[in-house]
Amino acid sequence: MKKSFLFSSLLVVLLTSSCSNVTPDAASNQVLPVKENAKEDKDAPPPLNEAEKGVLQKLGGELLPDQNIKIGDITILRREKEISFPGTVNMTSGDLEVLISMPHGRVHESLLGSKVDPMKLQIALLLLGAENGTRTGGEKIKQGTVFNIDVKPEGGKRIPVENWLSNKQTSKPMDRLGWVFVGSSFSHDMLCLAKEEGNIVNIWSFGNTILDNPASTGENDDFIVVNPNTVGKYQSPVTIYFSFRDKGK
Repeated sequence: MKKSFLFSSLLVVLLTSSCSNVTPDAASNQVLPVKENAKEDKDAPPPLNEAEKGVLQKLGGELLPDQNIKIGDITILRREKEISFPGTVNMTSGDLEVLISMPHGRVHESLLGSKVDPMKLQIALLLLGAENGTRTGGEKIKQGTVFNIDVKPEGGKRIPVENWLSNKQTSKPMDRLGWVFVGSSFSHDMLCLAKEEGNIVNIWSFGNTILDNPASTGENDDFIVVNPNTVGKYQSPVTIYFSFRDKGK
């Protein structure tokens, strides 16, 4: 099993369609730098130059008219320094081990479902400037970038995902401590294991995933449950947002 930890530089992988076609070694240290704001709109993200557009094309992405970036179903919101992607409410009661799973993942114990490609999500986080690391940090490899996760029901307000979760040991809402970018491991034949296992964000820190739970509630599977009084309707669509917990990023 192989895992890449990237800290000071951006991993750019020549991504075409799926995670299984990507190897962690097929990378170059190119970046999409932040430039001065465009004169036409001081709030608009800066345009990309031709070299940056070439990198984006190799990633299978596209530059949108508003200068945000689209990679598959994932939108990189450059001005807000966030990413968003579609999902659905997958459970309205019961014990949870997964926050966001793919359709072939542990859907029987996942709050949300999404069809996004985990490797494309990993690339999007790196393009945003995040660094993958360990769940809690250590002497040799530091903790990965911590993100807040919000959900926005169709026609509703954007709220912290923890509003839909409860700690059954304390009978209180799950603490909003963020979710750590750990990144996926790869098999000996270079399959992305987060995609193979169907995990996008884990609550119980078990198996391969892109984001993981850094809190003590991630240490076993007997803490977090759905809050049936606050969660959205079953199978209702939501937009999922990842934003830097450290706004200084």
